[in-house]
Formats: sequence, structure tokens, C-alpha cells
Amino acid sequence: MIFEIINPSDACTLEAFDHEVASIACCLIGSGKYALKGIDTDLEVPLFIFGDHDEWFTEKFNRDLEQSIEFIKANKLDELVACLNSVLIGGAESRSSFNKGMDLIDDPIKKEEWRQHWLDERRSSLNNICARAWDYAQHFEDLQAQGGAA
Repeated sequence: MIFEIINPSDACTLEAFDHEVASIACCLIGSGKYALKGIDTDLEVPLFIFGDHDEWFTEKFNRDLEQSIEFIKANKLDELVACLNSVLIGGAESRSSFNKGMDLIDDPIKKEEWRQHWLDERRSSLNNICARAWDYAQHFEDLQAQGGAA
């Protein structure tokens, strides 16, 4: 599923196979100040500016935000990392062009250079949503590699 990240800065999207994973990613990168609107799905995640996240998470996933985070970390951490790494500047139409470029590259270092170039060429805001998401992904990958709890 592709989601538009509703935010006051640059247009960004993310990809997830699970609504709860997408919801946690949104909460992590936006601290409740961002929302998600499904592009190829009717699923959404609201803004949580007024702190009503526990009600929403319980209604949708049968657990509050903290319980959802712990569940995802214990059971779907790879999906969360992939979702956070999928955050990309631009709309849904841009993802296709970006992915075509990525498909042409075999070298992981060159893939990262392409991703960074894509971001640098398009970002107009000081608020770097992509870098924040990618940093979270790296943090979780590092903890996973060390065998520690995320």
C-alpha cells in the first residue's frame, strides 16, 4: 500500500504491507503531527496533535500505541524497517521513476547514493522527513544486528 504523508513540508510517501506498521512509522517520524492518506487503499492514519492516539490504535488494532509499538518491534520489525526506508520525497507518480532508477543499480552503495541524490534534488524544506525516517530504520537495523531489543 502506498500512503501520502500529510505534513506541512515537502510531499512524501511511504509504502507498507500492513496498516499497523504504517501507523507506527507515521507516529515515529511525525510525533503525532503527521497523518497518512492511502493512495491505493482507503486506509488512513489521522493526526494525533491532541493525544487521542490510544483511542484510535485500540479501535483499529485492539491495543494502544505503546502496545502496538512493542508488538511491531517483536513481530514485524523487518516490515517496519522496510516501511521507514521506503519514505520518499514526492508523490506517488515520483515513486515509479525513483524505483526504475533503483532497479538499474546493483551496488548497494550506489543505490544509497541514488536515494540521497533523489532527496537532495527535490527537498525544499529544512524539515527532512526522509532522513528522519531513514535514521529510524538504521537505528532499528543496528539494534537488530546486535541482537538487542529495539
